[in-house]
Amino acid sequence: MKIIDSFTIETHEGDYENRPLKSALYFNGEKLSVKVSGYVIEKQFELPNYFLLLVNWDCPFEEGCEIVVLSKGFKIVGNYSFTPFYHSYLLTSFSEISPNQYKLVFNDLDCFELIINYPKRRLFNKVVYINKID
Repeated sequence: MKIIDSFTIETHEGDYENRPLKSALYFNGEKLSVKVSGYVIEKQFELPNYFLLLVNWDCPFEEGCEIVVLSKGFKIVGNYSFTPFYHSYLLTSFSEISPNQYKLVFNDLDCFELIINYPKRRLFNKVVYINKID
C-alpha cells in the first residue's frame, strides 16, 4: 500500500447548501471522466490492482466519509458511503491489517473493518465489504 497525492478533487465556492453532490476527480492535474461524492480527499493510496480514496464532505458536526475504489483504468469499481444522518463519521485513524483489509476509526471510537475484493473473484461479488468492529 503506497500513500500517494496524485488525485485532486474539484473545488466548489459559495454556500455549502448550493454545492453539487458530486465533484470531478483529477489525476496528476488531468480531469478524469468520473465524479465522486464529497469535497475533500482525506487519504489516497495506490495498490497493485486499484486506487483507494477516502473522501469527506467537509461539513462540521455532520461529517460523512466516502470509500472509493478505482481501477487502474480510472473507473469506479466499488464504493461505500458512511452517511452522517444522526451521526458523524470523522476519520481519525486508518491502517492496513493485511493485504486488501483495513481498519477505519471514526471519532476515536467507532471502528470498522474494510475489505476490498478487487479484482473480483466472482461476477456477482461485492467489491467493498464493511464490518463493524466492537
